[in-house]
Amino acid sequence: MTIDGVSQSGAERLIDVTAVDVGVRLVIRDKQTELAQAEIPFEPIMTALTEKPTGEQEIGSLQIEVKRNEVLLTVGGSDAAVGLDDMMDAVSATIPA
Repeated sequence: MTIDGVSQSGAERLIDVTAVDVGVRLVIRDKQTELAQAEIPFEPIMTALTEKPTGEQEIGSLQIEVKRNEVLLTVGGSDAAVGLDDMMDAVSATIPA
């Protein structure tokens, strides 16, 4: 699933969320170029999205911060802000049936 987002500098970003053996792969990209990716276990990202801990959380190479209805994702210096509901839908869609 692909989610529309925006970087902190205001540039348009796309976030691809797919299932992988370890859990979830997140790819931050612009329209043509992959900027960063992270593979993370499903459980920690769902916990961050549902429990909304205060401040930035680190899950492997991913930094994630949930503020109200927005999620800020940072991987290797590339960032994207996306809607909380969109991110939860995308991550939930990766759960094996």
